[in-house]
Amino acid sequence: MNVTGYATGVTSPRKGAAGAYRLGVVLLVALTVVLDGLDNQMLGLAAPALLHEWGLARGVLGGIFALGFVGMALGTLAAGQIGDTRGRRIALLLGVTVFGLATLATGFAATVWQLALLKTLAGVGLGGVPGTAAAMIAEFSTARWRSLAVTFGVVCVSIGGILGGSAAAAILPALGWRWLFWCSGVVTLVVALALIRLLPESPGFLARHSGRRAELARVLDRLGEVAPPQASRDTAALPPLSQLVAPELARSTLGLSMAMLSGMFLIYLMFNWAPTMLAAQGMALRDSSLGLTCFNIGGTVGALLAALAIMGLGSRVTLTAMAGLGAVVCGVLALMPLGHGVPLMVGLAALGLTGSAAQSAMFALGAHAFPLPLRARGMGVMGAAGRIGALVSALAGSWLVAGRGGFFAVLGVLLIVNMLSFLAVRGHIPPLGRGRAKDL
Repeated sequence: MNVTGYATGVTSPRKGAAGAYRLGVVLLVALTVVLDGLDNQMLGLAAPALLHEWGLARGVLGGIFALGFVGMALGTLAAGQIGDTRGRRIALLLGVTVFGLATLATGFAATVWQLALLKTLAGVGLGGVPGTAAAMIAEFSTARWRSLAVTFGVVCVSIGGILGGSAAAAILPALGWRWLFWCSGVVTLVVALALIRLLPESPGFLARHSGRRAELARVLDRLGEVAPPQASRDTAALPPLSQLVAPELARSTLGLSMAMLSGMFLIYLMFNWAPTMLAAQGMALRDSSLGLTCFNIGGTVGALLAALAIMGLGSRVTLTAMAGLGAVVCGVLALMPLGHGVPLMVGLAALGLTGSAAQSAMFALGAHAFPLPLRARGMGVMGAAGRIGALVSALAGSWLVAGRGGFFAVLGVLLIVNMLSFLAVRGHIPPLGRGRAKDL
């Protein structure tokens, strides 16, 4: 079966043009994840300067982060429902537009309550983008390259973080924290306008709606495929959400949800609190931003290596090994003698290479484990569990930043939970050539 979720009849000879079209759509969707990662980390990068300028207590900032994660949990669930009922394209466009507007407006915030409200609204938009993007990339990718394509799309969160950290290192000392939000918001809204014109709906979604046959035919033609006659009929009714905890999917749903909860606790503890923790240890503002950049660079490289490893070894071996190695790295960072030079930066990059990368590759596993009619909602449930972990990280981070040892010890425990959760998942991606031609 192909990416649309049903067998096609004729393959177009225009393979080169079809391949270029697939790649173009994947890159467009991946760009939304870059922006998600960029906008998502703005407040964490601005936190040291904001705490100093407004004289805020860390607990107040932790509460603002927590409200953002409440918004993200709501946005994740809403995007999953919209993605399966109204279309992946609509869900993605709504998410990007909402967080772009909220990020831009944050640059004008003058009070704590305004900052909290805008962070919550931004969270609603940010929450649904990674899962929706992963589902959409999966449907525009061939079975052979699906894991790599989905992982590349999700790892763009780290690419956005790299851009944000680099921008913060340049902008914060010269222009102040407000310019971070203004620049990020404007860029996001410009991209949203381009997506309205350029982004197609996923063929997997269109195939389920007979009233959109003409649109499906156009997309399939661009993909070099022709739908068989039976594809013009409506498919079975959308399965209920309860199917996610039916016997055949329960282990995967629960395992992936717990893996996402522990993984997002780790990721957002790093995104939101690592710069503040490093600054509390005596690092300059520029260097604390670069520390997060090193983590994101490691995460980007590691996630792409993980996707290649999954092709050869499958996801069970790859993801559990990476989470376990990440726990070891956390132990080294917790026990490392105080010092703010190259060893610490290398350690943060190594944590990204292992622990962070496993979280990015997890989205490819979710796109594989959930069948097409449940894919967006299944990944929405995963994402909502992740937002719970992120919410806890917002509250816990305000006291964990006081000491580097405790900070990294908690990350190590989270990665052990992460590893055990991966082992519990039933629907792992097999190595390439062992059942991988099947579209799930």
